[in-house]
Amino acid sequence: MTRRRLLAASAALPAAPALAQTARQPASEVDVIVIGAGAAGIAAARKLTAAGRSVIVLEAKAQAGGRCIVDTVNFGMPMDLGAHWIHAPADNPVVPLARAAGFTLYDDPDRPRLMIKGRSPREGEWETFAAALVRAQRAILEAGEAGREVPLSAAMPTNLRDWAATIDFLKGAWDSGKETSEISCVDFYNAIETRDLFCRQGYGAILAKLAEGLPIRLSTPVTRVDWSSRGVAVETPAGTLRARAVILTVSTSVLASGSIRFTPALPKRQLDAVAALTCGTYEHLIVRLSGNPMDAKPDEPFVVKADTAATAKPLARIGGSDWWYLDIGGRFARDLAAAGETAMKAFAAEFIGNEFGPQARRALGEIHVTSWVTDPFIRGAWSVAGPGATPQRLRLGEPIGQRLLIAGEATDEGLWGTVGGAFASGERAADQALRWVAPVSQGRRR
Repeated sequence: MTRRRLLAASAALPAAPALAQTARQPASEVDVIVIGAGAAGIAAARKLTAAGRSVIVLEAKAQAGGRCIVDTVNFGMPMDLGAHWIHAPADNPVVPLARAAGFTLYDDPDRPRLMIKGRSPREGEWETFAAALVRAQRAILEAGEAGREVPLSAAMPTNLRDWAATIDFLKGAWDSGKETSEISCVDFYNAIETRDLFCRQGYGAILAKLAEGLPIRLSTPVTRVDWSSRGVAVETPAGTLRARAVILTVSTSVLASGSIRFTPALPKRQLDAVAALTCGTYEHLIVRLSGNPMDAKPDEPFVVKADTAATAKPLARIGGSDWWYLDIGGRFARDLAAAGETAMKAFAAEFIGNEFGPQARRALGEIHVTSWVTDPFIRGAWSVAGPGATPQRLRLGEPIGQRLLIAGEATDEGLWGTVGGAFASGERAADQALRWVAPVSQGRRR
């Protein structure tokens, strides 16, 4: 399912660059330091090393991939713990690299199954739901196309009746990780929307492959960036590194938290953009339903009619397995994650029993949960622009003092919130950094 489309409302990866440095003994002074080894950081480092520049990538966590990682240990199959939907494949720069490397990509199913308190819809209920969703979608996109910087909630029809809570969840918390009152219609409209793909080996496996051979220092959080002089000094618990330029690829919520100090402070223009583009919340509750009690197809999406914001969006039998996602988002997900793993698992079990019935409840096995919003090195899902904040995406990515660049999905107007958008932004930042550290002389221009 795409980020905005949801319904059927109408029914050659190159090898690691040869010039890449080894990660074992990186130099303490390089051309460019990349902060963060998510999609944007990996893309930037690949491009810089391929151009022959010296690079160090500093990653606070114990593995590369950022918000796109795969667990190959706990599920008996590759399981994405973060990004799973491969959005906008025709515009996503990761897709051709994945295909060239032999990863198996396939279309996500187009039409969701509707469930209403453990039963299938009665005659006319699917059509009523689909019509309400179409009206809401149309109203949001028309407002965005007209350039109206208003929240989704202000554009949506008020007569959605008993489908209002369901559609509010789908268009807000599930689609964007925030409430519909916090999401700009223009930003929502700008998001490139096509049918999505899944990867049999896991989206995170693609990022891990792309990171191979790069000079990445894991478990090395950055505490301070000093750009007060000609170059840039980057402080970590392991010591200080120096570079001619720095590319920052951490999430907007990490930047907003102040966990990385800047000397001098970032310009007000970028600080305002960071504050306007903080991350929403989106978590996977991963449950095992043995024996296929819902007679679900592999990777079949479900929609569950909701009465409140305390709901989830199921994705059945991931990769044909017994594992399901129950995806939660927005304020409810943030509060539930703050309550802890036990509370998240309790909600998952209650949801299965209430929405799928006693047979599914009896089939329920292990439950695993993610908590990206409480991870101090991530602090959320993806960036969300509130009303009036859409122009901040381009402002966030503007070069700073010919020494600093901010990259990541938050800086992409059409692919915000996606791995592809982050990867593309990393490549753009690398191009800019190359202009700074390796300018072409007048005599060599043709």
